[in-house]
Amino acid sequence: MLSIKFTTPAIFLLLVLTTFSNGNVQGQLRNKRAVVSGCSLTPEIEEGPYYYNGSLVRQNITESQAGIPFTLIVTVVDTNNCSAIVNAAVDLWHCNSIGVYSHFETSVVSTTTYLRGVQLTNTNGQATFYTVYPGYYGGRATHIHAKVRFGGVETTSGSVYYWGGHTSHTGQIFFNDSYTTLVQAISPYSSNTVTRTLNSVDRVYTQQDGVDSLVTLAYVNQAKGISGGLIGTVTLKVDSTVGVSSSSSSSSTKNTSTITTRSSTKRRQH
Repeated sequence: MLSIKFTTPAIFLLLVLTTFSNGNVQGQLRNKRAVVSGCSLTPEIEEGPYYYNGSLVRQNITESQAGIPFTLIVTVVDTNNCSAIVNAAVDLWHCNSIGVYSHFETSVVSTTTYLRGVQLTNTNGQATFYTVYPGYYGGRATHIHAKVRFGGVETTSGSVYYWGGHTSHTGQIFFNDSYTTLVQAISPYSSNTVTRTLNSVDRVYTQQDGVDSLVTLAYVNQAKGISGGLIGTVTLKVDSTVGVSSSSSSSSTKNTSTITTRSSTKRRQH
């Protein structure tokens, strides 16, 4: 039985990320998919029910979660001039190895924060996250959620949070099914007995241009294969000048409106 806790790999990495909100804004999403100055916007994808606006600004989002070490490098590109964007806030969240999201383990609001975090892009337009390869839950293929935000500020005391500004992109990042098959054969992923959904039949992937948000994967150590960890790169092309106002967030301000009376069955549909 292999159960690996993540440690930051001493490895250099590469490129780029993804997408937007729920069904009632599909018209707006389609309008934002136009070609701007020769750079096509990354298609936006629904937000899903597990976002809350209290993510810590941090690079390692693993906390105590076991799994295959995974480094994700997101590159954010401005569609107005096809150049990398500095100080874009990349906000990520995903489920653990058995398909559970922090903060939403039950219908009662939780204070857990694992596998959530925000990073500002560097001078190359890149934000790097250290996490574990995500698991899956019923009805959905393996994925990571993402937002790209601008114009916010970081708190200056205690734990650091990013709040305010506007969201220019909301989406989901997908994984090649062949890699996921290898991961799912290893503990603790293998303890998930829920029927797995492939990209080809995932509602979000097939109906919301998920193919444009596939992460490029490589082994950290070719000789060790999957057990040695993976590096992923993805590019997000966004228009930083447009977006939806982001709610201010802090350690005590969380998006709780979608939590109440959510059954475990309903929880696993997004």
